[in-house]
Amino acid sequence: MKNIISIVKEDLKEIAKKLNIEKEPIVEINKNNVNSHFSTTLALMSAKELKQNPIALANEIKNLLIEKTYYDEIEIAGPGFINIKLSPEFLSSTITNITNLKESYGKNDKKNKIINIEYVSANPTGFLHVGHARNAVTGSVLEEVLKFDGYDVQTEYYTNDAGNQINILAVTVFVHYLWALGIEAEKPANTYGGTFYDDLASSLIDKYGDKFKNFTFTENAISDSKVHQIFRKEATDYFLIEIKKQLKDFGVVIDHYSSEQEMYDTNQIEKLLEEYKQKNAVYESDGALWLKTTEFGDDKDRVLIKKDGSLTYIVPDLATHNIRIDRTKADTLINIWGGDHHGYIQRMRAGLQLLGHNPDILEIEMVQMVRLIKDGQEYKMSKRKGTAVWLVDIMEMVGKDALRYMLASKSSSSHMDLDLDLVQQKNATNPVYYAQYATARCHSIINQANQKNIKANLVKTNLLDSKKEIELLLTLDNFNQVIQMASKNRAPQLICEYIQTICKQFHSYYADTKILDENEIKLSEARLGLVYSVLQVLQNAFSIIGVSALETM
Repeated sequence: MKNIISIVKEDLKEIAKKLNIEKEPIVEINKNNVNSHFSTTLALMSAKELKQNPIALANEIKNLLIEKTYYDEIEIAGPGFINIKLSPEFLSSTITNITNLKESYGKNDKKNKIINIEYVSANPTGFLHVGHARNAVTGSVLEEVLKFDGYDVQTEYYTNDAGNQINILAVTVFVHYLWALGIEAEKPANTYGGTFYDDLASSLIDKYGDKFKNFTFTENAISDSKVHQIFRKEATDYFLIEIKKQLKDFGVVIDHYSSEQEMYDTNQIEKLLEEYKQKNAVYESDGALWLKTTEFGDDKDRVLIKKDGSLTYIVPDLATHNIRIDRTKADTLINIWGGDHHGYIQRMRAGLQLLGHNPDILEIEMVQMVRLIKDGQEYKMSKRKGTAVWLVDIMEMVGKDALRYMLASKSSSSHMDLDLDLVQQKNATNPVYYAQYATARCHSIINQANQKNIKANLVKTNLLDSKKEIELLLTLDNFNQVIQMASKNRAPQLICEYIQTICKQFHSYYADTKILDENEIKLSEARLGLVYSVLQVLQNAFSIIGVSALETM
């Protein structure tokens, strides 16, 4: 079932074809929506190309449009703008569309295209912090937007469980293990902070007792290699389980977890290097192995193997992308990375192109930092101590819904200040409260209608003709267009902007309108149908951002 703005666009496309106009019609909602609902610049855009007067061309378009019975009035304004007013019955068909499609309203047909998104991918060295939370929200909301837009979406988490950070993790946990045994040990400066390592240390004592108490350590290694490997594996397994739990509690479930260590164990790194050699994509210089990334736009060639024989960071990253492209059969890979990775993009694309892949298969979306504000000051303290503000702490403070909504509400490419005091306010200054109050208000009206035995009119009507009713109907009809825009531009924040628009219009409508009037039953039934529609669209939008549409406040 097509929405109204799509029908208007299709009508204009049909007319454009008849008049030999090649330009794509642009249709916009008019702000002053009582006298006209939509406007188009099709005549203005095309007159020069057709060597016609724009007003004369606009009149031709008008005469063809008005043949459709659902157009009430077509007006030519200024130098050739076309303003379009719909019949009230046609405009109110939005209610029928919404209430028939319910949770499917706003969705597009299947595109038979696969998009694979890799996001969060925090090192399994501790708890998730608020920066990881923003990445998680960006990825999970984009996932739902793309699904609404008709894509098959896969989600990935790449586990960096093979680098030196895991050696440091092993030593960190080993020191806490010794402390838990009552043994004094000086913790190296480069190890990780956080009292949650004590919980893991206690579980290791339950499992192994004190059998490792006599081993020593350096800043990145335990003296016995076998013991070191035990602590590496125990720690990474523990924190990966904890990360998955924290993500689930935050409303994020990822389909596939891949492992850097597994690539080494299955010789994928060697296979990658051999493939580059076979394609003549590498060369040796100064004792190192270099990749010819300048052939595809990088500012310099990149080292794969250093003089000392160690691999650079890009090697496992290229290997995992090579495997991912083959395994997923995706049309597009999207990586959601921290803003400090910007310089990494071109070398990754060049590295994939040297393997024979289309570089455009890889998209990178950057997520900038979040600064927490409390009592007007930057908030850095965590009750669990350490170097970051942990996701679990913020969730306890403000709740999942508030945190998800606020992190989704701003473009991820911009730095963000998150006011922790604001999101705990119970008034209209808090956008989360303001949005959830709208769904609670809808439920309250519906409950009152049930008590008064007023039934919603969910079919076409000519009774919804006030400025605020028309404004709401046009905004509700536009939901699918917002989905398409958010999908195309990888801009999930547009969903929150749309929610705020609906809520502002609905709260204003409620304040000015007696929705349930027992002396005006037909009008009340029509208005109740509009309330049902507002509720359904808000529920659909809330489901995309992973926030609860509350029934009561």
